[in-house]
Amino acid sequence: MVLTEKLIQKMTSETGKKGITLIEILVVVVIIGLLIGFSVFFPHKAISRINLDNACKSICETLQTARYYAIAEKQNFRVFFGNNSYGIYRIDGTLVGKVIKLPQFIIIKEKTDGFSPAEFLPQGTARQAGYLVLQDTSSKKTAKIVLYNLTGKTKIEKNE
Repeated sequence: MVLTEKLIQKMTSETGKKGITLIEILVVVVIIGLLIGFSVFFPHKAISRINLDNACKSICETLQTARYYAIAEKQNFRVFFGNNSYGIYRIDGTLVGKVIKLPQFIIIKEKTDGFSPAEFLPQGTARQAGYLVLQDTSSKKTAKIVLYNLTGKTKIEKNE
């Protein structure tokens, strides 16, 4: 209580008046508004970039898992890609594991024949090479996943 009274006395002695002016309040409100604005937009961009990276990594891991299943069980395995999901299937059409959904705002922009579906042979090779382009609809950034048919391996190429 004494500290508050001393602060008021000091302000009164320096300016000759008590209290805070409307302009001072407006300056503080503008500064707080700017800080809130930055805190909303910068994390959103970071989150969307992370979602695109995670989607690419998850698809590559799924493709490698299908390749390992094909080698281990000595039969063809396919990875089917829908509009916003994908999953590993045996050649007879049974689902292995679960269907995985793409993160929010991530879509499949383009896919070649090698991804319609991606099929792995018992030797660990892919039936056909191809690529899949993912896009973050909020930031318009894209990333390409390339599937090599001779090795059955994948590579992520980012388009910044």
